[in-house]
Amino acid sequence: MTALKNILALLLVISCARIGGAADDKTLELAKKEGRVNFYTSMGSDESKIVADAFTAKYPAIRVDITRLGSEKLMQRLITEARAGSHFFDAVTNSGMEIHLLGKMGLLARHQSPEFAAFMADAKDPTWRWADMYSNLRLVAYNTRLVAKDKIPRRYEDLLDPAWKGQIGFPEGQYSWFAAMLKIMGEERGRKFFQGLARQELNFRGAQVLVTQMIAAGEFAIGFVYDTQVLRFKKRGAPIEIAPLPFVTKNIHPLALAAHAPHANAGKVFIDYVLSKEGQLLIKNMGRVISRSDIPQEEFAGVKIISEDVTVADRLNAVIADYKKYLH
Repeated sequence: MTALKNILALLLVISCARIGGAADDKTLELAKKEGRVNFYTSMGSDESKIVADAFTAKYPAIRVDITRLGSEKLMQRLITEARAGSHFFDAVTNSGMEIHLLGKMGLLARHQSPEFAAFMADAKDPTWRWADMYSNLRLVAYNTRLVAKDKIPRRYEDLLDPAWKGQIGFPEGQYSWFAAMLKIMGEERGRKFFQGLARQELNFRGAQVLVTQMIAAGEFAIGFVYDTQVLRFKKRGAPIEIAPLPFVTKNIHPLALAAHAPHANAGKVFIDYVLSKEGQLLIKNMGRVISRSDIPQEEFAGVKIISEDVTVADRLNAVIADYKKYLH
């Protein structure tokens, strides 16, 4: 019975791939006539340009126009345009909760890309609205000159040691991470951890990159950061390293097609390229974490990575209120 299920599943994947491939030929011709794709993104400007240039090199007849804003400002822009009845964007990537909310608002289309089959189950929408373009890992980093080897945290509870009081950098507004930690650790252990963390006199900053800068400069001994930022500072010779904790969470950044895309075919071709093995290898080589199961990521082979739940957005007010009991 199991063998039969496997065969049927394989046939379904092959069938989807064939349908996608056949549709691609027709879609590509229409996309070339449209001649452009409007890409709204919270990805860094340098990185998004690399992706756009690679796409245009492959499809010279299709220009990519990038609108790049921070996560919250991009969401505000999309909501404002929707309320005005304006339909400008074709493809969008933002953090997982924002993309989930856009789907609930009816602003995203179902696009059955043949590339979806290669993505991990926790990194794609079961209703075909999005798949993860890239992820940020939420890590704990430390200054190697300030933290002795025997003091490097190996459990999250190690951060509750009184020695770290006033020494921990923490980015504001980590709601999705907070909800994920409570789920992973369990209510009792999780709340005990956050009670202890609240007593550590955290140094709050507006973003992970600011915490990373302060750790690299020796202003903080330790802090909560993103993986890409640590790698960039290490390449510059900064005394910063990642703590070997038992798990880290993954903040996905899905890529989706607009429900009212003015260049829908070009949007589909763009999405299929970015999610393809070629496109994802390009993004991986930028130092980003990706979610295709057929691309190995040796640097994180020994790390347990757990995806944060995008549906936290559905109860965000309650999560924020709970979060503020511990972290301000």
